[in-house]
Amino acid sequence: MIETSVPCASRDLRPNSLLIVATSVALLTLLPVAAYQLGGITHLPDPRGELFASDRITGSKAAHPLGIPDSLLGLGSYGITLSLILLATSHPKARRFLTLKLLGDGAVAAFNIVRQVAMFGKICSWCTGTALCSAVMVVADRSSIVGEAQELRRRR
Repeated sequence: MIETSVPCASRDLRPNSLLIVATSVALLTLLPVAAYQLGGITHLPDPRGELFASDRITGSKAAHPLGIPDSLLGLGSYGITLSLILLATSHPKARRFLTLKLLGDGAVAAFNIVRQVAMFGKICSWCTGTALCSAVMVVADRSSIVGEAQELRRRR
């Protein structure tokens, strides 16, 4: 059978660049936290002001669920997210998992910020950076989903 359908020129098969950048930055914000939690560095620098307490928060018991530094869990999680982003262009199931994963990433990041404020009355600047990246990822994915839905409507 000869394939007669022509791919739509408006459909971009490249991974969403904003998703890749935001996920990469999230991974980068977790590296110093991991270094601190594993004893590689003795202090996480914060912006000036009374709002931030990165050392206290990332060194707390809450930041070590099941005795595992949450930065290591985050590095693994965002590594999986990056893999799904790269797979999503050629694997429809990866695309579906990516949407769910990004919603989960966003929910966990929001929960962690709220927990920091509730428990410590302060926030971790590095964790806030990761949370902001997660928010960008959710918004960027929403744009991709809207674009795909519009493309499907045009084909009908």
